[in-house]
Amino acid sequence: MLVVGGRGYFGQLLIDDLLRNANCELTVSSRNRVPSSRYETVVADLWDPDSLERVVTGMDVVICTAGPFQMLPSTLAELCLSRGIHYIDLADDRGFVRKVRSLVSPGNRANAVCTGWSTVPALSGLLAGIASDGMQSLHSIYIHLAPGNRGARQTGTITSLLHSVGQSFTVWRDGKPERVVGWSDPYDFVFPSPIGQRCGYLVDVPDHEVFPKLFAADTVEFRVGSELKILNHCLSLLRRTRLNWASWSGLFERALVLSSWIGHDWGAVGVEVSGAVTRRAYVIADSQAERIAVMPASVMAVMLLAGIPHRGPVSYKDWMTREQLHAECEKRGFRLVVEDA
Repeated sequence: MLVVGGRGYFGQLLIDDLLRNANCELTVSSRNRVPSSRYETVVADLWDPDSLERVVTGMDVVICTAGPFQMLPSTLAELCLSRGIHYIDLADDRGFVRKVRSLVSPGNRANAVCTGWSTVPALSGLLAGIASDGMQSLHSIYIHLAPGNRGARQTGTITSLLHSVGQSFTVWRDGKPERVVGWSDPYDFVFPSPIGQRCGYLVDVPDHEVFPKLFAADTVEFRVGSELKILNHCLSLLRRTRLNWASWSGLFERALVLSSWIGHDWGAVGVEVSGAVTRRAYVIADSQAERIAVMPASVMAVMLLAGIPHRGPVSYKDWMTREQLHAECEKRGFRLVVEDA
C-alpha cells in the first residue's frame, strides 16, 4: 500500500491508524525522502507523472493525503485508473471530487475509486445512510462538523477552510438550487456530551453536490463551527468582504497557534435527517478528534486489501454497515450515537 503526501499532518495520522489496524507492507511518498524505521519511504511529486509512475508500480492500493485539494492535479487518480489500482483520497473539495468521479467511464470498473474518503463526504454520507434507514423519502439532511480548538491547525487545513469564506456556491434547498455565501447562515446543532450546542456556518463541501441525488433529499446543508465563538464571528465578518482569503492561510495559522492552549481536543461530526421522523447520527471523539478524518480511508484500505469487491466510484451511502462502523469506532476510542431528535 502507498500513502502519497505522508509527511503532512493528516498523512501522519493516517499512517499511525494504518500501522495499528492494517496488516500490510506500507510505503510512504513525499517530495523529499525522510527515512523511517516504521515503513519504506520513496520520493514522488504529484506534478511529476514520471515520479508517480515509479512509486505506484506494484501497489494494490494508493491513498492521497496531500492538500489542499483545491490546488492538486488529478494525475495520481488517472494513473491508478489506467493501472487498475484501487484509489483513495481525503479530498474535501467539491471540484476535485467531481473531477475524479468523472474520470471513471462505465466500462472502467476494474478498481475502486474512493474520492472524498474523509469526514466528508464518506463518513457524513455513511451517517446519513444510517440515520435515514427505513425512511422512504427525506426532506432535509443537515451535516455539522464540530472540531475542538486544540485540533488540526496546519496551513493546508486552514487554506481549505478559507477557500469557502465569503465565496459564493450552490446548495440544494427545498428541491431547488440556491446560491449562498461561505460562512453565512449560522445554525445551532446540539451534540451529545461533552460538546453540547455548537453554532455552525455554511461551508462548501462535496456533500452539497452529491447528496441531493444520492438520498433524494430536498435540502442538503453542511456547516462547521469553531469551539471559539470569537473565531466564528471573525470569519463571519471576513466573508462580508467577498475576498479570497485562502492566500492568507499562513498568517491565520500563526494567529491560531497563539490560541491553541484554549479549549479542548475533542470533537464530532453529526448528521440530522428529516423524513417521516427526524433522526441524528454522530461520531464523537473525546480526545484527538482530528483522527476521525482519517478513519474512513484507513477502513476502506483494509477492506480493499481483504478483497471486498468494491469497483468504480464507491457509494458514500452504504459502504459499511452500522455494526461495522460501530466496531471501527470502538477500536479508535470513538463513539457512534444514533438517536431520534
